Amino acid sequence: MHAQNIFLPIKRELLECYAFWIGILVLKTCLMIIQVGLSRVFYRAPRNPEDGAPFKAKVITHETVERNRRAHLNDLENIPFFIVISFLYLLTDPSITPTQWIIKIYVISRILYTVSYTVMKSIIRIPIFEIGLFTNIYLSLSVIYHFS
Repeated sequence: MHAQNIFLPIKRELLECYAFWIGILVLKTCLMIIQVGLSRVFYRAPRNPEDGAPFKAKVITHETVERNRRAHLNDLENIPFFIVISFLYLLTDPSITPTQWIIKIYVISRILYTVSYTVMKSIIRIPIFEIGLFTNIYLSLSVIYHFS
């Protein structure tokens, strides 16, 4: 049995924008893995006894390490939803410029959230987080409405 090709009605400009900015999001998430690992080494705060053995470090918690870890977990809890729902949104044949802005704003909000949480340690992270959250909600409602 041969699989049929499925034509996806996605405008080239939107697919290129999606691919670029999703690439940025995935890279950002991967860099957070490195940031958490390096902060564990720098602050001698291993997660497991065997990880600390070469450095004679005991398992401890450190606020900076935990902030980095929580920021990374927040990415893992939010970014996958955006990757999926924004792709589904592209299938609704949306306007090019507003959709490009939606994608860019979400990605920039995730970067700013991480900076505000790990570096600035500022309460500004809450409205920045909400930008991403409301973006996901808008995209979800748009997809549901379009395909209902």
